[in-house]
Amino acid sequence: MGISLAWVAVETLPGELALARLSLSKTAKQCGYPFIGLVSHALPYNWFLLAASRCDHRIASPASMAAISLGCRAVACAVEEHVGFASCELWEDGKRSWSVAHDGSEDPENISFEGRVPQRFHALVASVEGEDSENFDGHFHMDIPLILAKELSGFRHDDINPAVDDTPFDVLHDEQGVRPWWRLWQ
Repeated sequence: MGISLAWVAVETLPGELALARLSLSKTAKQCGYPFIGLVSHALPYNWFLLAASRCDHRIASPASMAAISLGCRAVACAVEEHVGFASCELWEDGKRSWSVAHDGSEDPENISFEGRVPQRFHALVASVEGEDSENFDGHFHMDIPLILAKELSGFRHDDINPAVDDTPFDVLHDEQGVRPWWRLWQ
């Protein structure tokens, strides 16, 4: 089946401010990982994570990333495992610095990028395993955006990480698009 996930990690921005910039609020609920819905979590090294159980969730949209990255850095990552899609973007002070994406539905060895990607990107592309490789200690094209996102923020959705896994996630409420039940037709 595979995971469908969008996540954003923002550096040095207090969690409450990150939530406010995206019109999100904490509920009184907590949950573990994997989760369903929208959650937040403090990460080590002064990063704050927002994650949604849909790879196309608005938290990783250009408008959201421009808002959340004002005055700081933010990483957006989207993963749709069942079709072999992964992407990563770095935003700084409201602007996208670079992006990397792999779309396995187009080609299993597809990798695209825009902007001034880190030198590490080129090293990862040069050392990628071939499609038919059985070396599971190596990395594949789909891993490249995920590796870059982890190297920036310290988070990768499919890693075992006690700092993240052993602490509950805060369940969030999305304030955008909320309408009273009697206005469902609008």
